[in-house]
Amino acid sequence: MSINQGHDDAEIRRQFGSDSARLVYGRDPENGKLIYISKASRGLACGLICPHCKAALVANLKDDLKAAHFAHHGPACRGGPETALHLLCKEIIQSELRLTIPRQFAAHGGYEVLIAEEREIVFDRATLEFRDHVEVIPDLHLQVGDMNLFVEIAVTHPCGEEKISRLKRLGTAAVEIDMSSVPRNALPEEVRQAVLSAAPRNWLFNARIERAMEEMRLRERLDANAAAKRLASIARREIEAYDRTRRSAGEQKLRIKDLAALRALGVREQLALEIGGTGCFTVRSETWRSVVLATILRPRLYHHRFLATDHIVSRLVEEGYVHSDFVKLTKDLADAMRHLDPEFLTPWEAIHRFLQALTKAGLTEQQHLSFALNTSLADRWREWEGTHQKKTQRRNSISSVVSQILDRIPAEDRASMTAESWWQMTETGNGRPREQTFGTDTSIDDDLEELLDVLLQRSSISPRDLHGLPAARAIEEAISRKTETEVKANAKRAAEEADGRRQSMIRRAEQTLDGPDLADFLRTPLADQDGVLPLDLAERNFAGLRLAEEALSKFAQSQHAERVATEWRSKLDSEARELFGDRAARIVRQSVDGKLDGRPPLIYCRDERTFRVALGVLHWIAQTV
Repeated sequence: MSINQGHDDAEIRRQFGSDSARLVYGRDPENGKLIYISKASRGLACGLICPHCKAALVANLKDDLKAAHFAHHGPACRGGPETALHLLCKEIIQSELRLTIPRQFAAHGGYEVLIAEEREIVFDRATLEFRDHVEVIPDLHLQVGDMNLFVEIAVTHPCGEEKISRLKRLGTAAVEIDMSSVPRNALPEEVRQAVLSAAPRNWLFNARIERAMEEMRLRERLDANAAAKRLASIARREIEAYDRTRRSAGEQKLRIKDLAALRALGVREQLALEIGGTGCFTVRSETWRSVVLATILRPRLYHHRFLATDHIVSRLVEEGYVHSDFVKLTKDLADAMRHLDPEFLTPWEAIHRFLQALTKAGLTEQQHLSFALNTSLADRWREWEGTHQKKTQRRNSISSVVSQILDRIPAEDRASMTAESWWQMTETGNGRPREQTFGTDTSIDDDLEELLDVLLQRSSISPRDLHGLPAARAIEEAISRKTETEVKANAKRAAEEADGRRQSMIRRAEQTLDGPDLADFLRTPLADQDGVLPLDLAERNFAGLRLAEEALSKFAQSQHAERVATEWRSKLDSEARELFGDRAARIVRQSVDGKLDGRPPLIYCRDERTFRVALGVLHWIAQTV
């Protein structure tokens, strides 16, 4: 344990001090020497006194119940063990005339030097309680040649600052040996080893160490001055670079992230706060500040999480908004630069102050060195984003339609107009750019779609309003082309429909009539249709097709009836030949008065019924002839 850790500590006293240790050393009143208990006579016969209070001691030699020790012949003083140890240490050094001194080591600030290692010195003489100097009375004064050494034995109380100061004024080397951790009832040999070499010891004063310390302090001052000059030189160069960056950033075009949102939310003016540190950034202050709000803090609209200033600085560095010369500045250099230019702030300081200003304005919240958007601002920003997204989608849709329209307007009419320049055109009604008013104009979408339909020849109806687009001539030409196209299309469609009806009529006729009858029908003009051929009638229109189909049906029925009549007339002719022989041909073609409606039997016969009627008439004729 170091002597500077204190000797009145309760734990030390419990382990080593008189609170637990018995007195094992008595002092010979005649020569002042200390006698260990094992060498003393029993009881009062020992003739020894307490080293501390000088009272007579009784030697209690070792028995079966307790260790051997000295007891006071009367009230105990309790200071005997510490005093005995203290005196014993001095006796040992005086007797041995040798002592291990600590290494001579000096350290100051960042400097250190080893002057000499720990070593043992043999002395010529030793003086107890040296009193040549009234200011300091050391425990021991050791001499070897011209060398003088003061020795202090620390058992319970180390030397205080006042005594050390007096030693320094005297200029004599002084060592303090820390015996506080040596048991008070330690054996003489244990004490001997401890005080001569084993116990901790340190220099209270050493001229060589003091000179080394003074040299290091001087070196420190010289180095500090040199460092201050170097720092000042570096600071001047950095401030010059800072001024150049500040001017360069100030000349750049102002670019603000999410300007529309920041303006709508009333945050735009916060970007122009006078804070300082402008030369640390590669862009204007408003630009990097808008990035902090719009691209670093804003993504947490839906997750109210805090970001540390360090993280925000790192993001700006990654995106190239912080000049590389000022990313890693030491505090000393930053202070030196600030001394030259009070406006100077490190990037971290500038960003942190900006965020603190936003917190003061109620736009952000702060937790230690971290920040987040204020809940109210985040809610308003989310609402604005939803509205803005719909507006943007509508604007993009309108821009797409306008671009398509402009692509279909002749170059001489369109000139240099683009979709974007169209957005900046002033509305005649309110004198404001269309970009600012289209949100309230609900007719523009339909009008532009109608205009595009006309140019794409999907419609011939001109839109109500051209909304500043030079499309009048293009519309006229598009309607003209559409009309011409429709005429051609109608003619083609009519021809295709006529041919379809003709083909339909041919297929119907082929399904209904045989070869000779089919050709006969198709080549025979229709008397009740002004002599028009059946296929020509079908080509005219669907009504003509129906009339032609009706004529076909009638023709087919007529042909069928004629074949049936031919079959029954053949039978009638056969019957007549059996009845009349060679006269049959004349009789079947001869009219019979009052019979068969005045027609000959062969003409009257057309089916089975008329066959039987005509056959009956022939039988009647045969009976009457």
